[in-house]
Order: sequence, then C-alpha cells, then structure tokens
Amino acid sequence: MASALLDLARELAATTYAAYLPMAGRRALGISMAVDTPCAFTIPSELDLDDLRLPTVRSFHGGDLVAVSAAEMRKLTRRVPAHFLHSPFPTAVASVALVAGGRTFGCLSVRWSRTKAPDEPVVPEELQYLRRTAEELAGDLLALAESGLPMEAPPIPLFIPPAPAQSPSTEAAPLPGRRGGGLTGTTFLYQLKRLSTQLAAAVHVKDVLTAAQDQIMAPFGAGALMLCRVEDERLRVVGASGFAREEVGRVDGLPLSRSTPETDAVTLVEARLIQPGDPPAHAGSPRPAPDPGAHSRVYMPLIANGRAIGCSILEFPAQWRRFPADEDIALAALMLGQIGQALERIRAHELEHALARTMQQSLLPPSLPLTAEAVVTSRYLPATAGAAVGGDWYDIVPLPEGGIGLAIGDVEGHSVEAAGVMGHLRSAVLAYASEGHEPATVLERIDGLLRVLGVSRYATCCCLWLDPVTGVAKIATAGHPPPLISPALGRITAPDVPVGPPLGLGNGHHHEQREIVLTSGSIIALFTDGLLETRDLGLEAALARLADRLAGGNRENMDMLADGLISDRQGHKTLDDDLALLLMRYDGVQPGEQQDVARLFIQRYDLRAVASTRHYVREVLERWGSEALLDDLQLMLSEVVTNALIHAQSDVDIRMRRHADGVRVEVQDSSPQPPIPTVILANDAMNAEAESGRGLLIVDALATAWGSSPAGRGKTTWIEMTLPQSRTLMT
Repeated sequence: MASALLDLARELAATTYAAYLPMAGRRALGISMAVDTPCAFTIPSELDLDDLRLPTVRSFHGGDLVAVSAAEMRKLTRRVPAHFLHSPFPTAVASVALVAGGRTFGCLSVRWSRTKAPDEPVVPEELQYLRRTAEELAGDLLALAESGLPMEAPPIPLFIPPAPAQSPSTEAAPLPGRRGGGLTGTTFLYQLKRLSTQLAAAVHVKDVLTAAQDQIMAPFGAGALMLCRVEDERLRVVGASGFAREEVGRVDGLPLSRSTPETDAVTLVEARLIQPGDPPAHAGSPRPAPDPGAHSRVYMPLIANGRAIGCSILEFPAQWRRFPADEDIALAALMLGQIGQALERIRAHELEHALARTMQQSLLPPSLPLTAEAVVTSRYLPATAGAAVGGDWYDIVPLPEGGIGLAIGDVEGHSVEAAGVMGHLRSAVLAYASEGHEPATVLERIDGLLRVLGVSRYATCCCLWLDPVTGVAKIATAGHPPPLISPALGRITAPDVPVGPPLGLGNGHHHEQREIVLTSGSIIALFTDGLLETRDLGLEAALARLADRLAGGNRENMDMLADGLISDRQGHKTLDDDLALLLMRYDGVQPGEQQDVARLFIQRYDLRAVASTRHYVREVLERWGSEALLDDLQLMLSEVVTNALIHAQSDVDIRMRRHADGVRVEVQDSSPQPPIPTVILANDAMNAEAESGRGLLIVDALATAWGSSPAGRGKTTWIEMTLPQSRTLMT
C-alpha cells in the first residue's frame, strides 16, 4: 500500500493521497495510510458508507472509479458545511475501488487543489494511472487477505513521507510571519496544540478573541482580525482587533440575504481572498484600492457542529502580494473551526446561564414592601461555578392584620428540579401564611406538602412573623440558621430557637417556635449559608465574623449595610454556592415619632406621568416642610423616572421617606441592570446606554448620596438628600 501511494505521489501532481479500508465494527471507511504531504491533515479520517454524496463512498459501492470536479465539491460543501474543514479551497477528487477476486477491499483517494482554476478537470492520463495502480494494489491485498491478514483500517493511520523532490506546494510563498515554504507535521501540531490549550481555558468571547490574536492573527502575519457570528439571519461582530470602528460598524448587522464577501463566506461556505485591484464581487462590497498602501483580506466561514455559524476576516498588510499556500489556508480553516466551536460552546453556556438566571429571578419576589414601621432590603448572588440554577430564595409576606412575614430558604443542589422545589416552597409559605398560620405550623404543613408531591430533595427554611405594633416576632426554623438580631443598643444575638430537621425528609417532625420582642431600631438579618465562608473559617467563626460586620455597618442606610455584608463574597471570581440575604430594620410605631412615608405608582410607557411626578414631589415636600430640597429633587427624580420608563420598560414604583435630617427617595423598576453615569463622548451619539447614563450625572452631582440596589427581580435606585440646616451642622 505504501509503495502504491508513493508511486501516485511521484506521478500525479496532486495535493493528498490516501488509502481507505472498512472500519472494524462500524459501517464506515477509515483512512489506513496516506502520504505525508503538507495538506495531509485535511484528509477526512472516516467516511460514512451510507453517505452516497461522497465520491469515495460511491466508488466503494460501485466498485469503479469516481471523479468529481472542484465545482461539484463546492456544491457538496454548501450542503454539508462540515466538509469545509477538509476542503477549504477548491478541490477535485478522484477515488477508485480496490477490487480483486470478487471482493472490494477499500479505495484509493486522490485530491487536487484547484485554487486558481476551480473548473479544471482531472487529466485523463492521471485517472488512468490511478486506476492501474489500484488494480495492482488490489491484487496484492487479495493475496494478503487469503493469507489471513485482516483488511481493516487501523485505529491510527500511517503517514508515510514523500520523496523530498516531489513534495507538493513547496514553491508556494509563505505567509508573512511564517518561516519555510510549507507546513510540517511538527509545525501543524505545535500551532494546533497552542490554540487548543488557550481555547480550553476560554470562558468568555474576549478569551476566544485573544486566542485568535495570539495563535492565528500573529503567526499568519495578519494586521487585523474580525470574528462574526450569525444571529437572527444577520452577522454580528463578536470581536475585532486592528479594524477601524467604521469598518466594524459596516459589517455588524449585515443581513445574510445581502451578498457580500462576509455573508458569502457563511451562505456559500467558501473562503475568499481579495487583493488590491480586484474588482468587487458584489454591489456594496468593499473595493480594495490599487494604491501601494491597500490591504488584502481573507474571508472564511466559521464551522461548528457541522454548520457555518459565522465568518472571520483576516486583513494583511500591503506587502502581502500572493495567495497563501493551500496548506496555510487549510490550517487556518482548521484553526478557525476550533474558534467556531469555542464560540458555540461559550454561546451555549451563556444561553443556559441566562435561562437559569431568568428562572431564578422569576422566582424571587417582584418587589419589596414599603411600610412606615420597617425598612427592608435584600441581596441575591447566584453561584458562578456552573450554569445550573440554585435553590436559594427569600420572600416578604403580608400577614393578616398588618403583620410582616420574612421567609428564607435553601433547596438541596443546583438544578432545574431544585428551582422547581424552590417555587413550591415560596408558594406554600405565601399561601399558609396568608391563612394566618404560625411559623411552626407553616413549616409542618410544607413538610407534609413535599411528601405528597414526592419531592426527592430536602430543603431548609426559616420564618419570622413580626407584629409591627407590639414588636413581637415569632420565629421557627427547619434546618436553617436562625436570624441574627442587632438591637439599637446592645450585643448582637441569635435567638434561642430550636432548629428542626430540614423539610422533605418525610419524618413528620413537630417544629417549635420562639417569641422575641424587638426594640425600635433593631435590625434582623436572615441569610443562606452561601453568605458564610464556612469552608475557610468554619461555621462558628463565619457566624462571628458576620455578626461583627452587622454590628459595624451603616444602620441608617440599609442598602449600604447589605452591600457591606456581601462585599467579600461579591469580590470572589467564582462562587460555589448561591447567596441570599434579607435585612429588615424595625423602626417601631410610637406616637409622635412615626416617620412619614409617601408612595406613587406609574404604569410602564406613561411618560406623561413624569410631569405629574414633579407635582407630587412638590405636594409631599410642602407637607413635610422640606421645600428647600424641591428643585434638586424634582430634577433628579425626573431623570431617574424617565430612565426607568424608557430603558427598563417597566412599571415604576416611587417611594419617599422623611427622616429627621432629610428625605430618601426610592425608584423601583423591573430591570436588574444598574444605572451607570456616563461621560459625554463625541462618538457616543448613538449609544442608548450612554444616553441614559448622562442624566445620572445630574443625580451624581446633586444628591447627598445615591445608589442602586437589587429589589426582588428588579432594582431600586435610591437618592438621599440632606436638608440645608443639617448640612451646616454636619460641616
């Protein structure tokens, strides 16, 4: 077989030479031996015997020679984009069956590059020589088969070196930055290994772009690189390096229905090389200028999962004057295939992650209540080690006769099933609490419900019911840490509450509850174990550290206090577990000391309500005797409410609270995207995000303090203003 292949390599001016034999235990032909030409790595490793579109398969079944032109192979590649990785340039194929003694042993397959003449047929004399060689080889294989040698493709094919003088493509000019006139096996493996290693660690699109810059753009001597992905039948630029902003903008959003070099690379599944002076192939295509400073470009599809998922553009400097060798194109195609696979993997991970997070957010409470007796805030951080949704949850439940119910829990594991159990728990707590049941009874009923539902996962839960008039809090917990209580004066404590077993274990346990009396100014913290760094500190030390942070936090601003409690966990690159935190400050209801509260609700898209908001603010501030804040607060609130109506596209809930030295305003919407002040730049004219951020510069300049905090599924943008006389005293 080696002798036959080397004879073909000496006599035929082809690109690759290979012999195929049937694969053991599979209905496929596998490569058995090939001549180690520069493009040998592009030879398909196996061919499905049921795919009659392939010339080698047709030859095997027909027992004869099958020759296919480069144009026909291009049509096949358009139908089966995965073939582009084996034939990135126009390639003619001829295959002949190895038949002797009534048996078909396999096929010889030869490929010719037709980069410059795609329609050029294979010379008849070459086909005749291929047929004669196959007949001689088949006779030899028959003798070997009759002696008992199995005629099967080996697990790893043998690549035999060609005669040095006959090595194809040795005269092709190398790409800038490449040494030598062609690829060697070591060069190919080295480049592919470096790229594979870098892509294996890629978790974001920017990591893939960096890998492409390091391992494709630089080694091939390109001056610019652009990666595009197909989304909604349009090309979207996912990363670019070296291209002008205008050129990126021209490509981004190109519809696939429009024929350009970029879109043709995807729809036609072909590589295209355009050099200075070449006429544009289509209307609207960039015309490479003939001047010495012009650039050359290579457009290639990105193949992943057997389809074209986008395209890449490589731009080369002016001195690049010749097409690259076939082996360079083939290697670039194979490496860009790795890039395409990485982009698809990251996209799939992002979609799964987004779906999981959307599901998790939908199970959180839509908003947090505003009462005169208590201030509540919450935080939720999803685990980043994996895309599966977790089972941490919290809720604030309105109780009969004006009570406030706080509940928090954690479901075992991270999966869609865990999220489903979490949904059951939250709904059950809301239903049983609304019926007026005590916390312990609620837990017992939920335990029974989970048994009836046949839930296989256990869950923990802690419930705290507060009577805001008396300050009496009733607490029960099932496998969950009790809350931490921080009184206005005194030492932080954890209530002495018996911790019952987790829910869903099926033991029908009777849960106990305890009563405590909260004093005005007390802060209650309910949390899941994701907040505790038990792995590093241990449970007791982690709880002590949390208590210290709670004691030393900002008691007046609950949002700042919550941010401080999660700051360590938020700074971690990866979180192994979800984190949920629910904070409440009980301000009490004492005659003559109740803080004033005002609330205004605006429906989505009702931009006319911005004017009525200004009138409402005037009425409230005049009633509170805080007219000194009117002008600034009207201006800031108009900006924040307008941003919420336009960019969050949700209902807006405005809440105002009077303090002794000023006013706090909260604007709640359903978008989790935090508001970010944006400096005005000349090239930001069409940037909607920048436009929304400019109004926040006004808020940043006028507010005493402001920020944004998660609020259930959305966020709360809060503004604090201090009265002028209070500012003087503070100074």
